[in-house]
Amino acid sequence: MEKKLKQSILTSYLIGAPIGILTVIATIWIPLLLTGEGLLTMVIIGTYGASTVGLVIAFLIALWIGGKLAHKNINNGKSLILTSFKYSTIVNLIIWTTFCLIVGITVTKEIFLMMIPPIIAFVVCTILTTFSIGLLIAYVIKQINNKPAELKNTVANNVYKT
Repeated sequence: MEKKLKQSILTSYLIGAPIGILTVIATIWIPLLLTGEGLLTMVIIGTYGASTVGLVIAFLIALWIGGKLAHKNINNGKSLILTSFKYSTIVNLIIWTTFCLIVGITVTKEIFLMMIPPIIAFVVCTILTTFSIGLLIAYVIKQINNKPAELKNTVANNVYKT
């Protein structure tokens, strides 16, 4: 695997993983912090616990795929916003599809109602991450991919001047 691709994937992990995992933890713990009671947190964990574990595992895989996709889009000259949108869409599609599949397997009643929150979360997360984390990751990957080209141009210019 080439160096720039590895750095792009690493960037996806270094920026995306902490923010994503902290978001999952915050989603579970915010009801407890706001109300001072753990009932709602227990309901969230009891209802979506297995799905949340699947989401986190899928998230770590999705960051790899998203990093590769962003690297490819940047190398193909795509804009930062389009790269960010594709990155955010693929990462969120992978994690929320996994979440929904696990809900479908583990829930026996009211499956349709149980699918409404993750579907809404997919749309909201895709929009929010496109203009925030995804854009930051796309920007950093673009900087990684452009840096050696700038260095080559500087070296080439210095060689021709002498």
